[in-house]
Amino acid sequence: MTLPAVVLGVVTLTLVTSASAGLPVAGAAALHFAALLAYGLLAFLAFRIPYQAARTAAAGALAIASMFLLYNTLGHVAFDAIPWNGDAALRAADRALALGAEPTVLLSNAISGSRVTVEALAFFYAAFIPYLYLSIFLTLVGRPPGLQIEFITAFTLLYGMSFLGYLFVPARGPVVAMAGDFASALNGGPFLQLVVDSIDRMGGPHGAFPSLHLGASLLLCVFDLRRGDPLRGLVYIPLVALIAMATVALRYHYVIDLVAGAAFALLALAVAARLTGVRRGA
Repeated sequence: MTLPAVVLGVVTLTLVTSASAGLPVAGAAALHFAALLAYGLLAFLAFRIPYQAARTAAAGALAIASMFLLYNTLGHVAFDAIPWNGDAALRAADRALALGAEPTVLLSNAISGSRVTVEALAFFYAAFIPYLYLSIFLTLVGRPPGLQIEFITAFTLLYGMSFLGYLFVPARGPVVAMAGDFASALNGGPFLQLVVDSIDRMGGPHGAFPSLHLGASLLLCVFDLRRGDPLRGLVYIPLVALIAMATVALRYHYVIDLVAGAAFALLALAVAARLTGVRRGA
């Protein structure tokens, strides 16, 4: 229950500091401070629920809801709160990984003219959202409280680390920063349009580093393989791989974003298992 409060506290303190320096984020600072207070009140009420199963469910719902709130409020604020842009550094990291090549350009150009390929990858990119919600539901319903707490802890750790990346490494991704480097526009159809429209409704591309599309997908998959339903985890593996490919091919992420997203997911799983294992006396 303390992890979301820590993340909200760091975000709020950063925004208050930026606002005091004259940056145009006073409204965002007030909003996140209010969210921190609301979280504290709701957490206090959740702790007073007498039944353990209901208390665990309430705590999990509150933690996940706070992370989803930050996902919708934090991304674009970072560009006003932080006096630098991370796209150039992320692009340089990609070139270092690819020995001087531009992996995002190479992959995107290779598929940009194929409507079938672009549409298929756009479908898997969009499938992340139902996959995320369905997996959260299946993990939190009918599982022992210990597993529920472990999952909530891992999920919150991953999202918390990722939001700090969004905040302190503000970047819009290749689709904006490298727009002039691609050979042509992506040739897609209704699924690509769905992705583009969804991102536009959120204010345009933001929050490139790290990739939560990959990080969250991998966390859900590995958690099931290790702690939940191994068969379901095996079914998820190709979906995770295709989501990862789609994030780069559709120009929303650098490869280094995927590396960071995967590393954060594995770290969150390891730390959560350690923390909750100690609590369970494992």
